[in-house]
Amino acid sequence: MRNALHAVRGIGAALARGLLVAWLGVGLLVSGCKSASHTPPLAPDAGALAWVRVPASDARVQYLGRTYRSDTGVVFSHPGVTIRARFWGDAVRMELHDAGQGGEVGTTYFDVVIDGAPARQLAVSRHQSSYLLATGLEVGLHTLELIKRTESLVGHSELVALEVHGELREPPARSGLRMEFVGDSVTCGYGSDVALIPDSPSWTAPTFTSKNQNPRRTYAWLTAGYLGAEAVLICYSGHGVYRNLDMSTSGLVPALYELAVPGHGVAWDFSGPSPDVIVVNAGTNDTFAGSGTDAYLPDEAAFKSAYRAFLTRLRTLHPRAHLVCTLGSMSDGHKQLEQNGTTTSVHVGDWLTELVAERQQQGDARVYRHVMAVQNPNVDGVGEDWHPSAATHQKMAEALTGFIRDVVRP
Repeated sequence: MRNALHAVRGIGAALARGLLVAWLGVGLLVSGCKSASHTPPLAPDAGALAWVRVPASDARVQYLGRTYRSDTGVVFSHPGVTIRARFWGDAVRMELHDAGQGGEVGTTYFDVVIDGAPARQLAVSRHQSSYLLATGLEVGLHTLELIKRTESLVGHSELVALEVHGELREPPARSGLRMEFVGDSVTCGYGSDVALIPDSPSWTAPTFTSKNQNPRRTYAWLTAGYLGAEAVLICYSGHGVYRNLDMSTSGLVPALYELAVPGHGVAWDFSGPSPDVIVVNAGTNDTFAGSGTDAYLPDEAAFKSAYRAFLTRLRTLHPRAHLVCTLGSMSDGHKQLEQNGTTTSVHVGDWLTELVAERQQQGDARVYRHVMAVQNPNVDGVGEDWHPSAATHQKMAEALTGFIRDVVRP
């Protein structure tokens, strides 16, 4: 009986040990499955890296801003258009066709940013197509940002392909807040890399050079950054709401808004996600156009009609977007003419205030009037052709950011 009891106990212990081993085995198997599901893809051996060509239309190449696909690549022209990509490797280059004519006014520039480091300024040429963007990097995961500095009047660009020495990965995540900034040279960052204090009333500011145009120093880019948003700039120097600086009426701001690239006749596809906030900073060129006679003072009826129609169009395209109407900082919209002892004056800024109030009375609760301070050249200096300096853009951004946070609250 005692021997039988020992035998039974031995069998029980064996069964228990067997169950324990089986349980541990299942646990290890499940644990192994969980680990495998989170294991990142294997990186290529550093010694086996090779150049891989990726067409510009590849979904892993990310674009922020207005673009369109051509037969050979992706075309864009607005300042601030950003191309982003992530790759595993140690170098990256691109194939790009550029339409800039060269020289101080017609050379297209980009900012090249690798892994968030300070930007390197890159000049491109219509006579060259291949550009090395980074080399000699430590083998690993890197992020490329290629930001167009110059605007449409300098020339459009077409990215044909990216080439990575390694392999392309999925692009970075995009921000959940999207902003558009619509306007003229102020929004484009005209001359914003220059800051000079006028030394006399007769002082003349330097004229435009494309190398000193920098959208990343504008009120638009800075405001979006403060709010953690993407910035899309839709702007063209010298263009207005109902007339341009040179008194022409083609390529007006409302018409440019409909296009992917100014002058190319390709309509922008509005079927994608709408911006959360649209800032319209237009009317400066309507104000400044011409001089000397009454014919050059802006016409209230013509301006209001064009601006009213633009707001209506924006609301149709983007029913839920917040529309912020501002003006500045080169002018608050006031212009006067003294002739034969008579002074005639108009105020485009006041017209904007009235137009916004009109829409609000019609039930549009998502349209706002932001009053922007006029620049102070003797304190903050000016950029090329009397445009806002970086210091002025900084003040503009701080004021606009506060307004959007406190009043708009997207």
